[in-house]
Amino acid sequence: MNKKVCIILQARCTSKRLPNKVLKKINGIPLVILCVKRLSNRGHKVIVATSNQKSDNKLVNLLKKNKIDYFRGELKNVLSRYQYIARSYNPEDIIIRATSDNPVPDGSLVNILLKEYLESVKEYMGIDHKLHNLPRGISLEFFSVRKILKLKKNITKNDEEHVTTGIYKNKRKYYKKKIKRLFYEKNLSHLSLSVDTYKDLIFVKKIFKKFKNPMQVNFNKLIENCNNLDFFK
Repeated sequence: MNKKVCIILQARCTSKRLPNKVLKKINGIPLVILCVKRLSNRGHKVIVATSNQKSDNKLVNLLKKNKIDYFRGELKNVLSRYQYIARSYNPEDIIIRATSDNPVPDGSLVNILLKEYLESVKEYMGIDHKLHNLPRGISLEFFSVRKILKLKKNITKNDEEHVTTGIYKNKRKYYKKKIKRLFYEKNLSHLSLSVDTYKDLIFVKKIFKKFKNPMQVNFNKLIENCNNLDFFK
């Protein structure tokens, strides 16, 4: 594969429901660092896209300490951060969108989805967690550099904040199917492995607590443990 792949992990400290959640620790590891290490555990490049506001200085200092690549841009225009990073790549290269409140996705999930994406003829692919019976938070989005850089006209504030809404407004044009390797027999779609609230944080901590090396444990094992801990929700 000649196409380069870059995972852009968006992160900020100004979450209203759980302030500084990206700095909260799971197994003693700050959430944003855990996300970076898991996404890169199969060798993929990860860049953290954060804001240039003082509110994210602690986050940036943490990234520097851990020698993690980052870019600082506009706080509310997250799309512009992606576009700035994308400009250093070729049009056919691949950007993967990840968020720092979803620590379960890892390099093995990236590889499964990357294969599906490359075999498709589309320029965008996302995961529908309900279609796969998966908990919310098993989420990554794939798109070409060309596609993200085309998002210039008719962009709303919602598009700027949520990055890819400008791509999939016409969903018929984009790739969405059930991926056999991701389908889970028991329906866990009512659960959340995304850290949006303190309650979510406690649940996700319990999911990871069983594993000594949270940076390397396969996403499937975490989902299986989620199934075992279903009674906590």
